[in-house]
Amino acid sequence: MLLVENSVSGVEVKAVDEGESSAAPVTSAEKWSHEAIVARSNARPERMQKLKVAANSGQNPGFDFLQECWNDDPALQIVIKKLLAKFPQWGIACVDGVLVDWEG
Repeated sequence: MLLVENSVSGVEVKAVDEGESSAAPVTSAEKWSHEAIVARSNARPERMQKLKVAANSGQNPGFDFLQECWNDDPALQIVIKKLLAKFPQWGIACVDGVLVDWEG
């Protein structure tokens, strides 16, 4: 069990499993901090490469990966929207700004 204390709100967040999502809920201030922006910039090339492979091959990179990119990096949302439109057979859609897995 992983316990994380949100330094801005002082709220304790419990993750069910450390191996699950590595991202605890973050506030807007944390998401746009210098450190968060640098981390997104560093992760973007690898994520973009995986999304390009998916676009060229039609291979679904997985809902969890798409959701992680969607939630963490607003710049990748446009790329993901185009992928979902191109590959409706993946069973994933964007509904009211949230990714939904119709298959899951």
